[in-house]
Amino acid sequence: MEKIRIASFLAQCSLASRRKCELLVSEGKIKVNGAVTRELYFRIDPQSDTVEYLGKRLVIDNKIVIALNKPPGFLCTLKDDFSRPTVVDLIKGFKGAKGLFPVGRLDLNSRGLLLMTNDGDFAYNLLHPKFNITKTYEIVLNNSLKTEDINSLHHEIIIDGIKVEVINIKISADNKKVSMAIHEGRKRIIRRIFEEMGYGVTDLCRISIGNFQLGELKEGSFKILNEDDLKKLLMLN
Repeated sequence: MEKIRIASFLAQCSLASRRKCELLVSEGKIKVNGAVTRELYFRIDPQSDTVEYLGKRLVIDNKIVIALNKPPGFLCTLKDDFSRPTVVDLIKGFKGAKGLFPVGRLDLNSRGLLLMTNDGDFAYNLLHPKFNITKTYEIVLNNSLKTEDINSLHHEIIIDGIKVEVINIKISADNKKVSMAIHEGRKRIIRRIFEEMGYGVTDLCRISIGNFQLGELKEGSFKILNEDDLKKLLMLN
């Protein structure tokens, strides 16, 4: 079998996201054939090499990606210290739930399309800015957008000194409902865009990632994605 980078192997074992796996390697927490390696470019043969984390041998899992229609009131985390509801609660009873983690985030009060997977490489390809995967949102505001703020959306939005590229903008006749897409995933970035303008967001729903649409998936429900769905997510068709 062809050798692969250690972090890629760890992600395929559902240990964590690829970035987190790279951190575990650099911290010296991974052993290959009994010896600690800190080299991120170190390559291993998944069939013949023994890779361990905290004394446990790691093996590559079967990959799965699900699309979840997240309701408001659920945190995008695996566990909450204050015992608040998390997206994991929405997939309890699903036999393939072990090892699944959220891909990206939707804040507590936001809803809509959220992906969960045990495939760290897939999550990396979906989230890394260099792949320019678009996420489309529908937003309801507490007040109508002013003309100058509509112009700002179409031309230049700066948050924390960094430009946010907003595309595919559609605005309702009363200027209170906005549909728009962005490539990035900074925390609360959609809400912050409108807060900077002086508006409150009363509803925020993610309706698509890449070319994959939330569609008629009921709130609180999920579906296992097939190969065509994954291609749509990665904008390959």
